[in-house]
Amino acid sequence: MSKSTKNQIMTALAELLQAKRLDDITVTELVEKCGISRQAFYYHFSDLYGVVDYGIQILLDELGAARPEEWRTAMERTLTLLREHRTLVLNVYRAYERSYVESHVRRWAAPLVEARTRLAARGYGVTEDQIGFMTDLLTQGLASIVLSWVEQGMPSSVIERMDDFDILVGGCLDYTLERLAQKNKK
Repeated sequence: MSKSTKNQIMTALAELLQAKRLDDITVTELVEKCGISRQAFYYHFSDLYGVVDYGIQILLDELGAARPEEWRTAMERTLTLLREHRTLVLNVYRAYERSYVESHVRRWAAPLVEARTRLAARGYGVTEDQIGFMTDLLTQGLASIVLSWVEQGMPSSVIERMDDFDILVGGCLDYTLERLAQKNKK
């Protein structure tokens, strides 16, 4: 079986998710839509959640890591993409525990935040541990904003608020890095 079969299954599930919640979709319905056997489905995936996980991984790979100076653009692009597929995203979100979804959001956000933090940290005498600590805190903040946004039905206003978040992050980083550098000199 090929990767194209996996992608075919993923695409068919995405189409079904435009109309139904994940919990309301059956493997039988999915394989009929794909025109494959149940055996072919189970060769690739153990269940529907495995298909979703595969789709999430494909999405994260496609979004890729942004250059540090493009972190805001990468956030906006991702949120816009999610909003364009709002029904699908909400139908998947409602099928999972928040902590599971949060782990995926953090996996997406962490490289963006780390790139932004490292860009700001240039020229400051801070340690890797301090950069990691700031990255973790800002990643938690961004993940919380994204999850709250999804829970609210993904209004467009949050995408517009990314300017405010970028200003907040920049100010926090500049202030904190300066203070940490002073602390490290002592």
